[in-house]
Amino acid sequence: MHILSKSTYIKGEQCEKALYLFKNRPFLRDKLSMEQRAKFKRGTDVGLLAQQYFPGGLNMTPNSPSQFDKRFHETMQNLGNPAVNVMYEAVFQYDDTLIMLDIIVRDGDKWRAIEVKSSLSLSPTYYKDAALQYYVLKGCNVPLSDMQLMYINADYVRNGDLDLSQLFVFQSVMEYAEKYQDVISRNITHFKEVIKQPHSPKIPVGNQCDSPYRCEFHGHCWKDMPNESDKPYTIDYKSLYSLIGDKNQSTAFLNLLFYRPAVPLFDGDKPYTEFIIGFSILSNNGNFDRIYNWDCLDELSRWKESLPLLNEQLQGFERVVCFAPQNITASLQRFNLMESKDLNYKILNLKDILEQSEFHHEKVKSDFSLKNVYESVFTGKNLFEHSRIILNALSGNEVEEQLVGSDMELENKALRDIYFHLVR
Repeated sequence: MHILSKSTYIKGEQCEKALYLFKNRPFLRDKLSMEQRAKFKRGTDVGLLAQQYFPGGLNMTPNSPSQFDKRFHETMQNLGNPAVNVMYEAVFQYDDTLIMLDIIVRDGDKWRAIEVKSSLSLSPTYYKDAALQYYVLKGCNVPLSDMQLMYINADYVRNGDLDLSQLFVFQSVMEYAEKYQDVISRNITHFKEVIKQPHSPKIPVGNQCDSPYRCEFHGHCWKDMPNESDKPYTIDYKSLYSLIGDKNQSTAFLNLLFYRPAVPLFDGDKPYTEFIIGFSILSNNGNFDRIYNWDCLDELSRWKESLPLLNEQLQGFERVVCFAPQNITASLQRFNLMESKDLNYKILNLKDILEQSEFHHEKVKSDFSLKNVYESVFTGKNLFEHSRIILNALSGNEVEEQLVGSDMELENKALRDIYFHLVR
């Protein structure tokens, strides 16, 4: 029976208190955010695609935690079976630590170990992940030809059918992993002692709460800190009014739904190429709301229809207010469609304006999102995470897809309420 896994080991490196709580008080964890769910889904999808690079493998994924030991013994047996050349999610255990290796491929009389990442580059955490896996594999006496990270090629351009040999690139981390083995051994010994302690380690909150990942015990550890969220927001209204300009212009509120697939969907696209899959336009003349919604969830290849429609629907307005993490004008220009040029001068990104106007509240410290700004301005009110819309839009579930339009309207109404509350 294992004590540690790859995720709990990384958790221990970030914060020993988080490791202790995860093993002994898991019920104290924060609710998994929609953004985290979206990231997990993306990682899973890329991992399944990577398996096609090495077809015909055995899937060793346990159906439940109770099968870990069984799968471990089966994995070890398969290593000696000449009929087995590839395994997915192979289970290995050593020094009370369990890993599930994404892909392991026979390489002559040795094996090539591969960990898959859905990113365009490699972070130090990925190297540490691989080093831990190498430690366990080495402890299991697996003869390795290499330990590699497999990730997405930022320069790949799709042309016809997906070319997995060009989509993915590999980086050997075996030399790094070798140098890190003594550190891992010491950490594992120490982490096992931490878990056995009668109480959680006395570690104050700090930068480790959000780096390299936001800790899932953030809410528990910060609950006794002074509640800055009760304080009102602050803003430099002089700057705000200067940036807003004429408040009497006819105004529409625009909510754009962008999609950035890790794997390019269309010819000419690179990984994480951004395009519009839906939008909602809201205007108000003081008596009633005018709402116009559009999406291409039934066929994503129709996304270019969005630009002419946007131009048509927004032509009668002098100002278009949105709230976007990216430079919205640059995004529209990047699509290189003539219809978008008429929109560029009208668009006002409220996120940029609020940041430039020194809008501050405890809620927006970690994430300057529409949700957090809305909840900062309107105490006691709540808004869902934007990632909920993305997950529903890409779920393939008809019922969930039908929620996309109404959710975009709700976000747009929140944007309108913020705007009129601040620009009064």
